Amino acid sequence: MKTRSLKTVKSLPYKIFRTVLLIGICYLFMFPILYIVSLAVRDPATANDPSIIWLPKALSAKSINKAFELMEYGPSLILTLVITVFGTLGTILSCSMVGYGLARFKFKTKPILFSIVILMIVIPPQLLLIPQFLNYRYFTLGGILTLLKPLTGVESINLTNGNSAVLTYIIPAFFASGLRAGLFIFIFRQFFLGMHKELEEAARVDGCNAFGIYLKIAMPLSIPVIITVLLYSVIWHWNEYYTSTIYFMGDVKPIAVMLKNLASALATDNTDFVMHSAQLMRTYLAAGSLLTIIPPLVLYIFTQKYFVESIETTGLTG
Repeated sequence: MKTRSLKTVKSLPYKIFRTVLLIGICYLFMFPILYIVSLAVRDPATANDPSIIWLPKALSAKSINKAFELMEYGPSLILTLVITVFGTLGTILSCSMVGYGLARFKFKTKPILFSIVILMIVIPPQLLLIPQFLNYRYFTLGGILTLLKPLTGVESINLTNGNSAVLTYIIPAFFASGLRAGLFIFIFRQFFLGMHKELEEAARVDGCNAFGIYLKIAMPLSIPVIITVLLYSVIWHWNEYYTSTIYFMGDVKPIAVMLKNLASALATDNTDFVMHSAQLMRTYLAAGSLLTIIPPLVLYIFTQKYFVESIETTGLTG
């Protein structure tokens, strides 16, 4: 009993240190979210009150309602969901297929194709922005529309105009060239390289072809990788801002762009509800930020268990 009590006393400082350290780390990660919530739910009339730091004197949804209105949150949310859902779906299907082909098949051009995948990771997307924009501005479906011009009278179509701009994300995603596609192909390839060949050989003996092996064996085994790619792809599509400012010319844009434009929308708002001050502007921007992060935050809350397990399985870090 004395030995056990002595061990408990000796381990007590370690437990206290570990608890304090974990609380400090959690605070570092939770501080931005807690501060955004605190700003968003306070009454805008108290924005200039220096005595309020964390706890609002009065709760109000005025800031959230104003940000909801100026960001055109409903149409913007739907547009962003379409881009995110179909872009992620296309990324998983195409990148997993390309990764499986690079991992399990042997052909002469395999080193060249894998080098292209590495270049997709290394080359900054800003270098490809101009040729990509011209490609989507004068989209010819790989030259098909040009060939059919005598019949249709249409040589190209403009994908950077209106709602058709969503195709600038969806079409590349289904052809393994969307957002961060090179990284996702590399992740799938590394996973499929570790898959036992005996599984494929047994499937071939049972009469399964290459596509059947990919669909019925490789994909079910790669569920941890699929979850990892799904979450990363959702976040990157949701937060994509740089190219969205170029492809979307209409009033409704993806939510990341609408959040960026919220400050200018507030500055030009003519209602008496908006008082031009830095503190009030910060309150409305916090409300817009809260509206922006809620959907991916809810997704992460329900999938964090599977995400952590997939990270442990794939060994992906960073």
